[in-house]
Amino acid sequence: MISKSTRVETKMGQNKSKLSKEELKKLESSTKFSKAEIKVWYRGFIQDCPDGELSLNEFADIYRGFFPDGNSHEFAKMIFSVFDVNGDGTIQFDEFLNALSITSKGTMEEKLEWAFR
Repeated sequence: MISKSTRVETKMGQNKSKLSKEELKKLESSTKFSKAEIKVWYRGFIQDCPDGELSLNEFADIYRGFFPDGNSHEFAKMIFSVFDVNGDGTIQFDEFLNALSITSKGTMEEKLEWAFR
């Protein structure tokens, strides 16, 4: 059984100010972002999420900022579950960037497939 501390240490970007060359290369091949774009997104993600992950509550708070007059929590939960590919209850940088890649640079087919997951 993997302990929580071991699992946390293996999350991409966990407690790091920089991506490793291997992580950067993996993200370049799995997303439609350039190396420079990935680095910019990573700096912003780590600035907002210094522990390298985003919880459902933090995610819901972000959505609430976009929809202050509505009940965005249920919608945020649905979107969160699509971002949280590994199902561990948090969004790591690689999950965030892959979802962002599809929603911002994906084909219409990729976007629809992602939306209906």
